[in-house]
Amino acid sequence: MVGSTKNFLLIFLFTTFTFSFFAYQPNDVVIVGPTFPQEDYFIEELNSISEKTGYKITYISLNDVAYYLQNNPDKADLALLTSPQSLQDLGNSNVLRSVNDFYDENSEDFYSNYLINLISSEDNSLKYGHWLRLFSNSMIWYNVERYEAVGSPTFESFDEIIEFTNLNSTKDNELWCLSIDSAENQPLLDYEYGESTGWIVSNWLENIVLANYGTNIYDNWVKNDIKFSDDEITLSLLDIGKIVHSDGNVYRGKEYMVRSQVSTSAANLLDEDSSCVFSLMGHHAINHIPQSKNFVEDYDFFYFPSQDYSNMVVGIGDTVSLLNYDAPSLEVYAELISASFGQIWASKIDSQYVSARTDFDKNKYNNEFTKKEYIQIKDSLSMNLFRYDGSMLMEKGTGQKILWNTLRKFITQSNDYLEEVTEEIDTRIKRELSGN
Repeated sequence: MVGSTKNFLLIFLFTTFTFSFFAYQPNDVVIVGPTFPQEDYFIEELNSISEKTGYKITYISLNDVAYYLQNNPDKADLALLTSPQSLQDLGNSNVLRSVNDFYDENSEDFYSNYLINLISSEDNSLKYGHWLRLFSNSMIWYNVERYEAVGSPTFESFDEIIEFTNLNSTKDNELWCLSIDSAENQPLLDYEYGESTGWIVSNWLENIVLANYGTNIYDNWVKNDIKFSDDEITLSLLDIGKIVHSDGNVYRGKEYMVRSQVSTSAANLLDEDSSCVFSLMGHHAINHIPQSKNFVEDYDFFYFPSQDYSNMVVGIGDTVSLLNYDAPSLEVYAELISASFGQIWASKIDSQYVSARTDFDKNKYNNEFTKKEYIQIKDSLSMNLFRYDGSMLMEKGTGQKILWNTLRKFITQSNDYLEEVTEEIDTRIKRELSGN
């Protein structure tokens, strides 16, 4: 009896070990990154790479990718990041590996040197990744029917938009749908703004600065070499004020604008009860357009106008980086940054894949909105007029912690407070940078 029991245990342990060994195989390549719309299409692309290479690839989505990598650098092989600052920090901390070998003398033909520098070490000798996708924040969205009703105007500058607005917008016929709040379902009484409230206003400001003054002024402003109280930034803020602080320009007035979700602008633009013709929103608006509405037929966008810097774009994006130099990781990385990556995703009728490569085949797009956005970004990159979201690049988070809050304050006040607001921003940034 004892012998039988012993034999049974041996057979059980052997069977369990064998089953466990063959049933559990470690992932060949683990990629960590954020949760994002159409993540399932990205995974479909990964499955295609897996079939081609023979490596099992797993994607793990996280709330804070940079924090995870800082504390668990050995638990991932590749990473998607949405912040150039986080990527540089992780690279400088030796969490990310250099990918210099993936760049050659032809790289500048399909990558922007500006963007490459954003994800390189401070002396630009080490590159810590590649750009995977880019999105435009330089879109003037419009309601097609109402746009045609006001004469289908074209604009060569933001000044022309201001002039058109002042001539055609009234309290009973507001031309603009604008919202700036990031709070969720807050009542009007005892109101608390979301902590990100104001980010959309920073997008407006960034577009005006780049469109009116070009890349040199924009870059120096982001580095804080040009202050908010300097003429270029003050006048750009004043341009925002000329739209939002004039009665009759913004749908339902300023009170509604500052207390309504950013996402409501897209829905309001196409609402039959509104009079809105225009809205200044980025790519994100496509996620809030009613599904019953169609691109070109019901809504469309034109590029942010600039007389001297046409094709300028302020945008955001995500990157892919390497944490492991083993063969599977290197091979999968090479596939992710190739010109062919994203073709399955681009073929989807609702695709939001906007390749960061200028040599991506635009004919692969079956979604006309995404194709138009890709062409806008490609032209901008080719002319070195693409710039990253300034508030995401400013030192020590001043763009988020200080700029967003102060811009919200400016929107709630009037142009009379312009000097006070710019001085407040400069003072708070100076204090933040000094560590006081």
